[in-house]
Amino acid sequence: MDDAPRRLQIKFSVPSDPRYLGVIRGAIGPLAAVIGWDESECRAIVLAVDEALTNVIRHAYHNRTDCLIELECRESADGLEITLLDNGDAPDRSKLCARQIGCDQPGGLGTHIIKQVMDKVSYEQSPEGNRFVASKSLRRTS
Repeated sequence: MDDAPRRLQIKFSVPSDPRYLGVIRGAIGPLAAVIGWDESECRAIVLAVDEALTNVIRHAYHNRTDCLIELECRESADGLEITLLDNGDAPDRSKLCARQIGCDQPGGLGTHIIKQVMDKVSYEQSPEGNRFVASKSLRRTS
């Protein structure tokens, strides 16, 4: 029998319909708490994941509600990794975080929030589609 510690891995396949975002938020918060983050950090992680999903819905799928988003949450030895996979339009890298913080226009700060909350963020194209990966390390105090 394998002595390696078992770690939580959750996979969701959700329609690109915003009404399902609450279900994902409801799962991510308790997951982050079980791993060890405090309530404030859990809320921040939930917000980052929500922003990433919203960006897929708005920008990759242009608000279509009949497309699919695959979400995978993996507990790692030092934290959490979130992967989103979609088959929509690829992100325009020149427009990622293009809006300045402090601008009076509403919206457009999702990628800033994601990068502020998560430790590592990457966007890549693969044969399976657009892949967004974000990870956050749990800083343990002795």
